[in-house]
Amino acid sequence: MLPLTSGLGVAVPEHLGADLLTLSPAILVFLVAIVIILWEAVARPPDKRLLMGLSLVAVLVSLGLVTTVQAGAEGTGFSGMLAFDAYGTFFNLVFLISAGLSILISHDYLERIGLRVGEYYALALFSLSGMMLMGMGNDLILLFVALEVMSLGLYVMAAMQRTVRAVESGFKYFIMGAFASGILLYGIAFIYGDTGTTNLHGIRDAVAAGHTTGMLMIGVSLIMVGFCFKVAAVPFHMWAPDVYEGAPASVTGYMATGVKAASFAAFGRVLFVAFLDVKDDWTLPLWLIAAATMLLGNIAALVQVDLKRMLAYSSIAHAGYMLMALVAVDGSSAGANPQVSGLLFYLLAYTFMTLGAFAVLTLMAERGRDLTSVEHLVGLARRNPLLAAGLALCLLSLAGIPPTMGFVGKFYLFAAAVRGGYTGLAIVGAVSGAIGVYYYLRPIVYMYMRDDREPLAVQPGAAVASALGIASLAILAFGLFPGQLIDLCRQGVASLAG
Repeated sequence: MLPLTSGLGVAVPEHLGADLLTLSPAILVFLVAIVIILWEAVARPPDKRLLMGLSLVAVLVSLGLVTTVQAGAEGTGFSGMLAFDAYGTFFNLVFLISAGLSILISHDYLERIGLRVGEYYALALFSLSGMMLMGMGNDLILLFVALEVMSLGLYVMAAMQRTVRAVESGFKYFIMGAFASGILLYGIAFIYGDTGTTNLHGIRDAVAAGHTTGMLMIGVSLIMVGFCFKVAAVPFHMWAPDVYEGAPASVTGYMATGVKAASFAAFGRVLFVAFLDVKDDWTLPLWLIAAATMLLGNIAALVQVDLKRMLAYSSIAHAGYMLMALVAVDGSSAGANPQVSGLLFYLLAYTFMTLGAFAVLTLMAERGRDLTSVEHLVGLARRNPLLAAGLALCLLSLAGIPPTMGFVGKFYLFAAAVRGGYTGLAIVGAVSGAIGVYYYLRPIVYMYMRDDREPLAVQPGAAVASALGIASLAILAFGLFPGQLIDLCRQGVASLAG
C-alpha cells in the first residue's frame, strides 16, 4: 500500500488513522498516566481519591473502546507490528479487568499502610499499556519493548513501600526480570539471524520454507526460557515467592494476574503463529516444565503459613495448568484448536479468583505492614461473614470446586490435554490439583472453625467491597453459565489462524 505524504513531506502510512483508532484503548491509558504524574507534581497536596477515580475512568473508557472500536477489527497495523484480532481484544479485556479491580482494592490499602503516592496509579496505567501492546504484538521486537513497558512500572511499584522487604522484593524482581529480558532478547537475535525477520508471520513463512536450523531452535529455546521466567514456571520460579511476599498486597495481586495474562498472551501468539510448524521440537520440554510446575507449586504451597507466599506458590502451580493448553495444541493450526480456548477462559477465571482473594488480604494490614499469616484469619467469619464468604468462594474456585469458574476452567484445560493425547500430563495435573485442595481449605477452616483468638478488625470500604463483589459474582455466574464466555474464547483462538 503506497504511503500518503504530509504537508511537511513526511511519508504517512495510508491507514495510520484507522490504526491509531484501533489502538486508542492503550493510547488512552498511557496518556492518562502522564496526566496523573503531572497532576501529582502540580497539585499540593494532590487528591488521592481523585487520582484513583481518574484511573478508574480511564480503565472504564478504555474498556468501552475495546468493546466498540477494537471488537471486530481484523488484520495488522503499523506495518505489521500489531495484530488486530479477537485474540488481542479478549486479552485486552482481561488486562483492563485486572487493572480495574487492582485499582479498586488499592486506595484504602495504600492509606492503611501509609503509602500516599499518586504515582502509584500512573505506574499501574503505564504497565497496563504495556500489557495491552503485548496482547496485540505481532513482532518480536515490539513484544520485547511492550514487555519492558509493563515491567518497569511494576519494578517500582513492588518497592514503593520502602520497607526492607519491599525494597528487597523490587530489587529481586528487577534483577530477575532483567535477566529474563536478556535471555528473551538473545533468543530474538538468533531468530532474526536465521530467518531475517522479527515479524511473527514472516517467521512462520520462513519456518514453513525450511528454515529449521540449529540456530532457529536455539532461538526458540531461549524465547521459551524468557517467557517461562515471566510466568514463574519451574525451574524459573525462584523469584516469585519472595517478590510476592515482599511487595504491597495490591501490587502482588496485579502482578499475579496482569503480568501472567500478558506473558501467556504473548507466549501463546509466538508459539501458535510463528513456531507451530516446529511443535514437535518444543513439546517435550514444555511438557516437562508444565508437569514440574504443577507438582512443585502445589507441594511447596502446602507448608506455607503466610497467605501471600501461599498464593505465590499457587500462582506457580496455576502457570503449570495453563502450560497444558500450550502443550495440547495438535500442530495443524492454532485457530482450529478448541483446546487453546481453555487457556483464555482460565486466565480470566484466574484474574477474578486471585484479585478477589487479594481484595481481602489488603484489609489485613495495620501500622504500615501486612498481617497475612493464616492465623490472622481466625474468627473472620464471625466478625464479617460476607467478607469471609467472598474469600472462601475465591479459594474454592482456585481449588477447582464446582460450580465455580475455576472448576469450569480446569475442566477445559484437562479435557484439552486428554483430547490432545497428553493423558499423562492431565493425570499429573489432576494429582497436583488434589494436593492443592488442602492448602486452599486450610484458610477456610481458620475462618469458620477457629475462634481461639480475637479476630482482626477488618471493615471493607466501598471500593474493596465492590471489587470483591464483582469477582465473586463473576466466579459464580461464569461457573454456572460459561457458554457465552467459552464462545468468546473460541472466537479469540480462531482469529490466530489468519
